[in-house]
Amino acid sequence: MDPLGGNGNGSAWFSAYNAEITNHPLYQKWQSLTIAEVAAALTDLKTDIANSQASAQAAPILNYLNWVYTIVSTQA
Repeated sequence: MDPLGGNGNGSAWFSAYNAEITNHPLYQKWQSLTIAEVAAALTDLKTDIANSQASAQAAPILNYLNWVYTIVSTQA
């Protein structure tokens, strides 16, 4: 489990509904959208990933964003 309560990587990522990561601004931004809405905003998702720091502190939210990206990308 990472420091924000997420587990796993890629398509195997998951967290409890009340994990600390659910309070992260990027989680809040993307969790409220349907998969179709995320697909329409895929460029914005990639930008959020690109603008994140490559650090241990950012790893939990990057795992979540990668999970969202993976799910949307496989729906094409």
